[in-house]
Amino acid sequence: MFDSVPSDATAYVAAAYMVFLLLVLVYIGIIGVKFQRVSRDLGELIEEVESEEVESGQADPTEAPGNDHARAAGPDRTAAPE
Repeated sequence: MFDSVPSDATAYVAAAYMVFLLLVLVYIGIIGVKFQRVSRDLGELIEEVESEEVESGQADPTEAPGNDHARAAGPDRTAAPE
C-alpha cells in the first residue's frame, strides 16, 4: 500500500522545507538586528532631547523620572487620538 522507503521526491520536499525554514530564520534575524538598531537610535535621540531641555531650562524638575510617555502626550497628560 505505502512505500516504506522514502523516494527522491520525499527528499526534495524535505530539502525545500529546510530551505524555507532557513530563509524564515534569516529574515527573523535581520528584523531583530534592525529592531535593535532602531531601538538604540531612539534611545540616543530621547537622551539628546532631554539633555537639550535641561540645558535650555524647559524641563520640569518636579516631574517624576521615567515618566517619558506622559510628557510626550502633552500638557493634559492624555494621548491624542490617532
